[in-house]
Amino acid sequence: MELSDELYDRIEELSETGNEAMESEDYTKAISCFQEALDILPEPKEDWEAYLWLAGSIGDAHFMMGDYGKSLEFFRKCYNIGETDNPFILLRLGENYLEMKDETNATEFLLRAYMLEGEKIFKEDWKYFQWLSKHVNLKRK
Repeated sequence: MELSDELYDRIEELSETGNEAMESEDYTKAISCFQEALDILPEPKEDWEAYLWLAGSIGDAHFMMGDYGKSLEFFRKCYNIGETDNPFILLRLGENYLEMKDETNATEFLLRAYMLEGEKIFKEDWKYFQWLSKHVNLKRK
């Protein structure tokens, strides 16, 4: 299945506007753009490739706003459609869980992200790597 050119172009346009809003730290506008693009995807929405990056983008905007519960909701959707080895999704899941004081799930998902990408996955916010390294022995022998 492919989206019509018109629908694809509209989703691309909304996504670009959302990305620009993210860069400007206008997360409310970004969420609005990404959600509008998500809303126009045909059902079942989860079957479209665009679903993953739109849901992830909405989750990321919520994370940047400090709305960890809402962010977690969107990243869980991404994970549940089969993105179980996507380092960014695993990272955001772990970060959200940690912010929500769920250290068991935080450890699991942060460690999985680390195992796939190493320290570099934490370059944007080092505090999560520092937390993980205090709770898990990351040294290999």
